[in-house]
Amino acid sequence: MNAWIITVGDEIVSGFAADTNSVYLAKKLAGAGITVSRKTSVRDRVEEIAAEIDAALGAADLVLMTGGLGPTSDDCTKTAVCRSFGVDLVESEDILNRVRERYESRGLEMPRSGRSLALVPAGAEVLPNPIGSAVGLKMRRKGSTLYVLPGVPGEMKAIYEGSIEPDLLTLEGRACIKARELRTTGLAESRIAELVEPVAGDLGVSLSYLPRPEGVVLRLIAMCDTEAEAGRLLGRATAAVRTVLGDRLYSERGEELHFVVGRLLIESNRTISVAESCTGGLIGHLLTEVPGISSRFMEGVVAYSNQAKIRDLGVDREVIEVFGAVSEEAAKAMAIGIRRRAGTDIGLSTTGIAGPTGGTAAKPVGLVYTGI
Repeated sequence: MNAWIITVGDEIVSGFAADTNSVYLAKKLAGAGITVSRKTSVRDRVEEIAAEIDAALGAADLVLMTGGLGPTSDDCTKTAVCRSFGVDLVESEDILNRVRERYESRGLEMPRSGRSLALVPAGAEVLPNPIGSAVGLKMRRKGSTLYVLPGVPGEMKAIYEGSIEPDLLTLEGRACIKARELRTTGLAESRIAELVEPVAGDLGVSLSYLPRPEGVVLRLIAMCDTEAEAGRLLGRATAAVRTVLGDRLYSERGEELHFVVGRLLIESNRTISVAESCTGGLIGHLLTEVPGISSRFMEGVVAYSNQAKIRDLGVDREVIEVFGAVSEEAAKAMAIGIRRRAGTDIGLSTTGIAGPTGGTAAKPVGLVYTGI
């Protein structure tokens, strides 16, 4: 069983708004054992939306569309649905009353444009919106099902989880799709591919590479008849990747790096303090996101100026004058200084040239030293 996701809106196509709806729906559908074969975005144009609906219904079992259900002039999705299905818009007295009640409950009079929210394509099944005014819609044609949802993410999620997901979980023909994220650090995507791909053909799962600033994420997907079989394949694939990547693989459960570091600090009963210059408190912020870290993260100092490094961390003025604030020697002195000041097992420091100016031929923009 496959699905096609359509997002509607000039703001999506032009790049002025991020398309988070299709990401959410794709993950939800995968969890329900439904393969997403395509995702497309179209402008707020009746003829373009209708053409996209026709193409999707001719190619997919399920079509999920978001956006263009509001009361303003650019909201034309329902008109496009009518054109595709050859039906008219009809006014629902029940929806109209509910819209009017929403306005009145806030002490407001319903504007004339509010009546448009009560218009639905003839024959459509209405999917209630528990947190908004724009209802969802369900229509069928030639064995395919179209779901139309509001573009507001919270409303879209509420309708999907309340009215669509329960339906999908009863459908026949769904596979068992399970995914696992393996997180790596210190290796480029190309190098990881060189190591993993010789064994990838025997893994029995699909493999994708997702490069991120903190490292490359390997996403393994198993599609089977049963959860047990999917779990077995993912376990075997994870073991194969672990063998070739070694300690460059820091998480087999999709944990972000700072959560892994925090967990290891807690499990090993070690304390840490940080002295940050170019990172401006970022490391401290990331560590404090870890539940239970308060017993291990003792202190953080943002020593951005040379004066602060000398005064708060005890860095020798001569170190900065001779080697510079951005140097191996300064990073070492900062790490020792914060460890001594906080009385922790570990002291961590950063100092660098973040740019866009301040670099030299000897110390270019982007040069960073980390001390531990």
